[in-house]
Amino acid sequence: MALLSLGLGAAGTAGALGVRVESSVKDGRPHLQIGILGQAPANCKPSVDHVTIDRQDIAVTLHSPKTGCWANHASAYVLHVDPAAAGAAMAFGNVYRVSVFSDAGDTPGLVAFRVLDANADPNAIATNAVQPENGFWWSEGAVETGPASRSTGMSLEAQGDQLAVSVFGFGDTGSPLWYFGSARQQGRIAVVPLLELRNGDPLFSPTGSRPSAIDGLRLELEFISPARARAWLVRSDDRRDIAVRAFTLARSTFSKIDARVDWNGRWVLVGDDATGLREFEFAAPTRQDADTLRFYDAGGATLECRANAAASTPDLCTLSNGASPIAEFNQIGLDRLDGRDANGARVRLMRVSRP
Repeated sequence: MALLSLGLGAAGTAGALGVRVESSVKDGRPHLQIGILGQAPANCKPSVDHVTIDRQDIAVTLHSPKTGCWANHASAYVLHVDPAAAGAAMAFGNVYRVSVFSDAGDTPGLVAFRVLDANADPNAIATNAVQPENGFWWSEGAVETGPASRSTGMSLEAQGDQLAVSVFGFGDTGSPLWYFGSARQQGRIAVVPLLELRNGDPLFSPTGSRPSAIDGLRLELEFISPARARAWLVRSDDRRDIAVRAFTLARSTFSKIDARVDWNGRWVLVGDDATGLREFEFAAPTRQDADTLRFYDAGGATLECRANAAASTPDLCTLSNGASPIAEFNQIGLDRLDGRDANGARVRLMRVSRP
């Protein structure tokens, strides 16, 4: 039974273990499982002790022999972990968080963490990719990741599928920290190795010499919408992951007024073929009820959005002209809404400025 690897965590970016999604055929149907790649002393290949699954969080615990190991000879191994055996099969199209634990060594515990996009079709990965907006992203409270960390943020710039990210926060002593990294976005996820920048010259220094760069944390991102992402900061030590901190990051307006008020102005609806552009001029929204906002265009179109009190942008928006639907958007940003038109074709509603 041939296996197709969909995502691989290289040792340089995900600790000593690689973690990937594998696609195969089981009972005549496509089937997903987890592959774990590593090295161990000869005669001491680990085995899977148990697997636990909580929706899209998968935890794998490995057991390693304690005796009979040839410490001077290492051999590579691959373990295949089928979550279906634990009662919950993986589904194509989901994003999974995989944590690997081991009882090997003097300090048993976490050894690897990876966020994986389980999509076998590269075209589907590209189609489902979320294009993040450039700008400042701030920590936001969410059920999945807990309360906001008000001292943590991210600056992001996307050029095609290449991302440049800086993460800023504070260290244990309260001193400011700045990390920088770049990576290629793959579908809805990105794995960004971060460098910590230190010992730079003061702002008014005449020399402006280059600061030192030290291997720092790793940032794993799952983009939920153009302006919202789940993020995991991963700390590694001696080629193993030792700590993970989850955040929700989101773009927001500078104003403390409802962010959706800033959707006033000129917008353009465009499809994949960039033909048949339609312009709209939205006025200030009115609330239909506590959960719904409506934006009106002078030409008769209406943009109706389902508000999300816990987030800076709505969850879902529908553009219509009277009783005729034009498009529905489920990827909501501050300056861009992505979705499908009434025929199922991809469309984008973009804010534009007047010349």
